[in-house]
Amino acid sequence: MSDLSFDILRKANQERLLQFKNPKGELVHRKPDGSDWGLAQWCNAVTGELGEAANIIKKVERGDYSLDEARESLAKELADVVTYLDLLAFRAGVDLGEATVQKFNEVSTRVGSTVFITDSGGGVFRVEDGFTAFLCD
Repeated sequence: MSDLSFDILRKANQERLLQFKNPKGELVHRKPDGSDWGLAQWCNAVTGELGEAANIIKKVERGDYSLDEARESLAKELADVVTYLDLLAFRAGVDLGEATVQKFNEVSTRVGSTVFITDSGGGVFRVEDGFTAFLCD
């Protein structure tokens, strides 16, 4: 499993924005912060990639090929989803890592789970019977 952090992805996304070209070789973005696209365009990009992942899953489910055969293609589409989701979050002024930790812990509390992520996002812990056990960091 990779140690990629949301911070590293965000920095890489920001650096690549002004270098990103369409299939015709034309630069896609003229503004370094991606503000030449609105939130709806960034959301459409996320949704489009998620649709491509869904299409692969549909084909696996109907038997066109096995999950093992489709795994690499599916991984690439899911990676595109995460990349565009980070760009959407960036444009909306959302720290995706912080938001994910907060929401994960909120849901854990709501559903009665004992598994939480540390505020810094650096570890996973379990709280049971008043004791805290770190699962990984």
